[in-house]
Amino acid sequence: NAFPVSIQGAVGHAMSNAFPPERLEDLLKVIRQDGRYSTAQRLQALKTLDGWPEGPNTPQLIHAVLERMERDTDVEFLTQCVGFLGRRKAYSAVMLLIDVAMGTRLALFEQGPDLATLESDGVVRLRCNAIRTLGRMGDGRAIVPLVSILNDRSQNYRLRLDAAESLGRLGDGQAVNPLIQIVRDERETSLYLKESTIKALGMLGDIRAVEPLIEMFESKRGFREKFQFVLEQAVHAVGRLASRRDGKVTDMLVKAAVDEAPSIRLAAVEALGDVGDESCLPLLRERLQDERMD
Repeated sequence: NAFPVSIQGAVGHAMSNAFPPERLEDLLKVIRQDGRYSTAQRLQALKTLDGWPEGPNTPQLIHAVLERMERDTDVEFLTQCVGFLGRRKAYSAVMLLIDVAMGTRLALFEQGPDLATLESDGVVRLRCNAIRTLGRMGDGRAIVPLVSILNDRSQNYRLRLDAAESLGRLGDGQAVNPLIQIVRDERETSLYLKESTIKALGMLGDIRAVEPLIEMFESKRGFREKFQFVLEQAVHAVGRLASRRDGKVTDMLVKAAVDEAPSIRLAAVEALGDVGDESCLPLLRERLQDERMD
């Protein structure tokens, strides 16, 4: 049901009035030119460009923002640029976003510790934003850099958490083994990183993760108070991964279904339903009568 030509013409006329080419040029000047405009003016121009419709001028718009990012040193402006590029699905920006995630190349990172200490909250937030954007964009070029951040214990823990979850969102099997190594690494003391890694393995849906997750669950059950939220995430992940009958999976979930912790029991019951093993029906009926499940 196409619009009548007259309506289409009216819509086109309204769009050209709302987004005139000369207005775009003015906005791009604000983004590009040094010295003449303040950060506040650039932020306002970027906000306006964010609402600009996709069209022939989109590559020009993306290019202007990328050029500005390389030489700008304002953390808030750069953070907003990263969000802008992600919303535009600007695949031409992936390599620059990788540089932001890694803390390299931009003028911001070359200014020295007074301005760009990599541990400062604003810079960490900027880099985390870039890492999450890379995960949402789904470009395989981000896998190796994100694995590097994940494995680097000198990095801020927030960067490593976001790197793990972004690897899960990328959906590429290359990330499975590095994530499994984090799960199995006894020297890795961050439980939050373990949780994010397990969640990522569940997103990836690769059967290679089932056995390491079962091993982790069995080895940590005796330390429930410390590891409860990690164990709960492991149960959820195994339930998502085990799309076929597997005796080890069923045994793990049955143990989890009678665990002392209500959250682990609930996760196990949901996972058993996903696995679909009919031999577990009596246990599931029993759990229905369990007042502790409320």
